Amino acid sequence: MNNTNPIKIVEAKTSAQKKQFIHFPYRLYNGEKNWVPPLLITQKKLFTEKNIFWRKNPHCFFLALKNEKCVGRVAAFINRQHNNWFKVNDGFFGFLEAEDDQNIFDKLLVAAENFLNQFSCTQIIGPMNPDIHNELGVLTDGFDSPPYFMLTHNHRYYEGRIKTCGYSKLKDFYSYLLPISGYVPTPKMERVSAALRKRNNITIRNPEIKNFKQELAVLYEIYNDAFTGHWGFSPINKDEFMELAKDLRSIVDTRIILIAEIKNEPVAFLLCLPNLNELLVNMRSGKLFPFNFIKILTGKKKIKSARVITVAVKKAYQHLGIGSLLYPEIMKRGIQCNYSTSELSWVAEDNDVMKQIAASLCADRYKTYRLYVRQL
Repeated sequence: MNNTNPIKIVEAKTSAQKKQFIHFPYRLYNGEKNWVPPLLITQKKLFTEKNIFWRKNPHCFFLALKNEKCVGRVAAFINRQHNNWFKVNDGFFGFLEAEDDQNIFDKLLVAAENFLNQFSCTQIIGPMNPDIHNELGVLTDGFDSPPYFMLTHNHRYYEGRIKTCGYSKLKDFYSYLLPISGYVPTPKMERVSAALRKRNNITIRNPEIKNFKQELAVLYEIYNDAFTGHWGFSPINKDEFMELAKDLRSIVDTRIILIAEIKNEPVAFLLCLPNLNELLVNMRSGKLFPFNFIKILTGKKKIKSARVITVAVKKAYQHLGIGSLLYPEIMKRGIQCNYSTSELSWVAEDNDVMKQIAASLCADRYKTYRLYVRQL
């Protein structure tokens, strides 16, 4: 049977095509109450050629068109920092969105694979949006609630469609829900925390927003030191780290960011951010102006949930158990700052230490994000 309406794959090169690429998810998820519309202003910035990641790495944005109407999109790219660090030649796909049609998924991912074959990549991994320091994965369970800030949501059919394209699971990452308001540390936890602080002369402070750049330099040094050797982690360049942090500055609540010091040396930090998605989920157009800007300004102080994004401890101090000290501390400070719930995410499926900490905090694992791989 002839297909009178074939799917056509084109590169998003013109301003009109890039606009289609950016706007497509808003139409795809129209009516999906648990999808959180990102602000259009951030998406336009993300996909501009001025973005540091795209400047440094070969990439291509693809559109799937049917009757000249966008029905899907995907980005294919190299991550040179990753490949140089791990001495591999991986390729990546990300920002995959498509209507529920296997033919669309097939053609989009084949286009991504063909692009990466030009660079002799040995395998394709994704979705990465665009790397491990940002968003990753396809949601495979936990569809009944919106994601927390800087996490993704997708239709249920994605997993099956991607697997049918010949992709297999590479790794799962978990999100844990923590009920802050009901948290009460056990007497044993209190004794252990007090002993740990006293024995190692550990102090915990909040960063000073007036010294934003200096504090970021501290966090940057700890971050790269702490996670080198973790699965999939390659050190982030300072310019990219600073750019990412600059984008987050407007929503930071320094009361729920902790820096641990030993003899005045910063050795660890816990990064927790207000869950801006509480506000964004109701801003379906993604437009910031004229009214949503006011809603964000007035609504930030009313946010009741927060996301614990990471705890980083310098390698020389990881044997001290500082991480187990920071988690109960953030729970107590969250209560003081009137946060009622928090999410710990994301946690790699084989990170037994983090899973044990989540269990000690009575956290509930409620979402899974999956990375896929296919040999080229």
